[in-house]
Parts: sequence; structure tokens; C-alpha cells
Amino acid sequence: MGNPKHIIYRISGMGADQRLFSGIESIKGYEFVDLEWQEFPNIKTLNDYAVEIAEQIDTSKPFSLLGVSMGGMVCSELTDILNPEKVVIISSAKTSKELPAQLNQLKFMSVTGMLNNGVIRFFLENSSHFFGEMNKNQRKLFYEMIESTSINFIVWSIKAILNWDKKTADSKIIHIHGDNDFVIPIYNLSPTITIKKGDHMMVWNKSELINQQLKEIFR
Repeated sequence: MGNPKHIIYRISGMGADQRLFSGIESIKGYEFVDLEWQEFPNIKTLNDYAVEIAEQIDTSKPFSLLGVSMGGMVCSELTDILNPEKVVIISSAKTSKELPAQLNQLKFMSVTGMLNNGVIRFFLENSSHFFGEMNKNQRKLFYEMIESTSINFIVWSIKAILNWDKKTADSKIIHIHGDNDFVIPIYNLSPTITIKKGDHMMVWNKSELINQQLKEIFR
């Protein structure tokens, strides 16, 4: 028998699932395993979530992590708990200091107390242009993923991001970010790789460039 494939555990963005990676091509010698979002009772923070999801990662074999947006934040937390060979985050943040200042303002305004099913649903149903460029099929898929996501999980996710308090990040994290990302603007970041005209949905709309970078990283 040959050597087992190196597993890349992938975590999508908030409200998304493995379909977010539909444009990502396979990489020779590697196997993708998607860690779907779950609702865990009695947890509050992204670190709590990382502790729970770490149980699903087989650390007896070589593995790496790949996360988009909120999934990248969880990957940053997982890197402190486990010992992945490589970590790649896309359209994300390594620490809470890299999140836009507007989020801190929302936190101090106690905006989470105003969240309810109606407010969240209205925003999500009218938010695709906020996240970035999508073609007709991608926009349809975007809303299909949102419709299949629990509102309770969305509320938890927003609270967890607003209250994220991670000050440092492991130096092994490779951060791919677009210079036109409106959700997590690049001005607070120090990405490893910058994608010109890349927005928050560049894992879809610039998948060719993302694939080139991933194949170089995981060669």
C-alpha cells in the first residue's frame, strides 16, 4: 500500500457549507475533508468551538487546515490547539485585531441584543452584493446555503465574532486576502498573499487564482 493521503480539513464561512469550495480543484497527494458547521450547546466563543471541532480531526496522520472567512478564524484557533503541518486562511482574519473597527462599535452598542430572526433573515436575504461578486448560479447557491442554515447558529456566530479576543496568531498561518474585501478590509491586515481586486467571495469568483496559490502552497 502507498502512503496515505495528507488530509486538508476545510471549514467554510458562516452560513456556508462545503459548496463554498465548489471551485477548488483537487491537489495531488491530498484529500479534502469538510468540517461542517454544527451547533454545540453551552459554548460561547470561537475558541470553544475550535475545542469541540478538534475532536473530529485525526491527528495521527499528517494534516493541514484550510478556512474561509469565519472558518479561517476557527482555523487560527485550531492552530493553537493542534499541530497542523500547514494552515491557509482565505478572506479571513488571524486575530481579532485584524477585524474592522466597525465591529467593535457594534459590540459596544450591544447590537447583539437587537438580533432576532426577522432582522437576521432580512439582512441575509438582501446581502449577496455586500459579500462580493457572484454570477447567477453562485448567487442562487449563496441563498440556498443561507436558507439551510439555522438562524440560531447565525446569531451565535455573530456574537462569537463580535466577542472574539484572540491577540496573537501562529506564524505558520498563510493568509490569502483580496485588496477589495469589503467585509474584512485589508487595511487592518498583513496577508501573506494579496489577490488584486479580490473581494470576500474570491474563493468563487477568482477560484482560478486561488487554485494556483493552493497548489503552490501544497506542492
